[in-house]
Amino acid sequence: MSQDIQVFEDSQQIIEPKKKSPGIRPVLRTLQRRVVLIIGTAGITTLVGLSLMGGEAPPVYKGNFQLLVEPATSEQQLADPLTLTRSEGQPSDKFFSLDYPTQIRILTSPEILNNITQQIQVRYPKFKVEDLTDKLQLERVSNGSGIKDETKILEISYEGKNTDEILFVLQKTADKYLKYSLDERKTRISQGVEFIDEQLPLLQKRVAEDRGKLQKIQQQYELLDPMVRGQTLYEQIRTLETQSQDVDRQLQELRALYQHLQTQLSFSPDEAVAASALSESPFRKQVLDALMTVETQIAIQSATFSANSPEVQQLKEQQANLLKLLEQENQKILGEKTSKLQNNSSVMAFQTSIRQKLIGQLVDTDNQIKSLEVRLKGLNNALNTLTREAQLFPGVAREYNEIQQQLDLTNKRLNLFLDEREKLRIEAAQTNIPWEMISKPKILSDSQGIPIGSEPGSPAKKLILILGGGLALGIGLSLLLERLRNIFYTSQDIEDIISFPLLGKIPQHNNFFMVSHLPLENNLGSSGLTKSHRRALEKMTQFLRAFDDTYANLRFLYADSLIRSIGICSAESKDGKSTIALHLAQTMAHMGQQVLLVDANLRYPQLHAVLGVSNQKGLSDLLTEKATPNAVIQRTSLSENLFILTAGVPYANTFKLLASDQMRHVVESLQETYDLVIYDTPELHGYNDAIFLAEYLDSLILVTAIHKTRKTVFRKILDKLDTYRMPCIGVIANHLQLNSSITYPFYLTQSLNSTESVLVNDSVISNQYNS
Repeated sequence: MSQDIQVFEDSQQIIEPKKKSPGIRPVLRTLQRRVVLIIGTAGITTLVGLSLMGGEAPPVYKGNFQLLVEPATSEQQLADPLTLTRSEGQPSDKFFSLDYPTQIRILTSPEILNNITQQIQVRYPKFKVEDLTDKLQLERVSNGSGIKDETKILEISYEGKNTDEILFVLQKTADKYLKYSLDERKTRISQGVEFIDEQLPLLQKRVAEDRGKLQKIQQQYELLDPMVRGQTLYEQIRTLETQSQDVDRQLQELRALYQHLQTQLSFSPDEAVAASALSESPFRKQVLDALMTVETQIAIQSATFSANSPEVQQLKEQQANLLKLLEQENQKILGEKTSKLQNNSSVMAFQTSIRQKLIGQLVDTDNQIKSLEVRLKGLNNALNTLTREAQLFPGVAREYNEIQQQLDLTNKRLNLFLDEREKLRIEAAQTNIPWEMISKPKILSDSQGIPIGSEPGSPAKKLILILGGGLALGIGLSLLLERLRNIFYTSQDIEDIISFPLLGKIPQHNNFFMVSHLPLENNLGSSGLTKSHRRALEKMTQFLRAFDDTYANLRFLYADSLIRSIGICSAESKDGKSTIALHLAQTMAHMGQQVLLVDANLRYPQLHAVLGVSNQKGLSDLLTEKATPNAVIQRTSLSENLFILTAGVPYANTFKLLASDQMRHVVESLQETYDLVIYDTPELHGYNDAIFLAEYLDSLILVTAIHKTRKTVFRKILDKLDTYRMPCIGVIANHLQLNSSITYPFYLTQSLNSTESVLVNDSVISNQYNS
């Protein structure tokens, strides 16, 4: 297509119109099409219904009575036995609240209705429980329309044809309901007492078990009160920690003093004690003094006499005796430690009074350190013991509290059950009926006391119901038949489900494709054409005008951009897409454009047979690069501007060829040569050839056949196009039934006025052209 028809060049730029909701239009069209079926069904149903209708039924009467099922005032609540036993004399609306839906279900249960029926059958043997089930109604009386306006009154009504029977049924029903209220209370009380008696031994056993567990924990952990025990335990731990810290601090101070004293004296505590003992011995002091005197004399005599002189030898003997005596004294004082301490000269030396004091401090400090160490060890052992107990205490306390809570709960339930049993025994002693009849059984009557009777249904109403049912049945059958046929009947059916424009409406045709000029016959009449030729010309005119309208829609709906290639596809086979492609191409060519028609249906090519051209070479040869475009493109006899590229030899894997880069190259090359290239593609249902080809084209047009294409298949194809984002620009509806009154196009009018006649050749095209 050239500049005369402008649409989007890029498929992504095509603006898809928003799909409008069809509303009830499809249903109305269906009803219009099936009006005969609907009217016929309604008529037959009405006749059958009227034939089954009997005569007039006797009037139906209605009676009722009312029961007060809850105390209405505080005085009545105080007088109710339940108040004395359950609320301790204080009435409560919450306590007397009744579940009315459940109560009504119970009163209309089969067991109660069967009992009432047995009593009624004493007088009316033919009476059945089904009569009571269908005609007996129970409802809560209300003063208004809201829930807050509902009263504590139940109204029981019954319908029938015999007023005496109605009153009898209502009276027996009232007697049963009043008796039920008393029996139900006694039954409930007895069941409650029985349940409590069953539960008491279990509760008592549970109480004994919980008490035993508590006693065991108390004996094992000396635990009376977990809270007091916990406080005492943690206070003891804090006290021991404080004492331990004080002792540790004192111990650190004494150890520092001990180190200082030991540094000054260079003694260990044992050495210090030994040195002090030696220094404080009087006899040892005398021996030391005598030894010192002898040693002094030896030193003096050694200066005068020789070492072997008698004087010196005598002094040395005294010295030896004194040393021996000193050693004996040391051994006597030191005992077993003598051998260890004799080597220490500091220990054996005489200690001054100052050193004696320091030795006393060292020994005292050592003793205090040992005492504090023993005390600290005892504190730590006690602290560790309490700490381990504190770590176990939360679990023990939790277990104790859980058992205590369970025991309290069990005791509470036990006491509650005992109280409830006594209350239930008091209730069991009551004999008054809980419910009260405030309105006795009666027949509804007018102001003059005449019973009000109503007919179950007048003939007019029955006729309306039967007719309405027939219409509903006819409508249902029509909708069901429409669904089962699953086809399009009109172009409006297509427009209801598409989001694209409806580009054309092609009428039912006989494969018009060729116009021939023949000389006029002598028997054409005054108009120049026979009736059969004129009818054929009218059909052809409608057919060709449809393509003119399609051309106009394409031109003016997409006037903003340029498109050079269009794929003509359909949902199913035999929808007429090949016919549409051919005549659309012919219409474009008549407008003066250079149009190329490509048979891209490589599976089942047909255009070559329709146009009577050779198919030895075609598109498949271009895609396999076995030929050039000039070698395979042929001019048609329909128009000098219309060219055809046949499919060529059928190919097995067609989608591989159509999805190849060579296909893209062929599409681009043909667009540069021709104003418009139209591709006839295989159907979309079952094949994806058109999807692969559409990737390289500017747009797609979907062809749908009226009375042939299935709706479900068409919807699936629309979803597929939307999923793959194919550039579909519109739909063409094929095989429509249009009006026969037409106006001939200008070129046909000229032919009619000329000396030649235009005839339609509708026998050349075979049935295979319907694809």
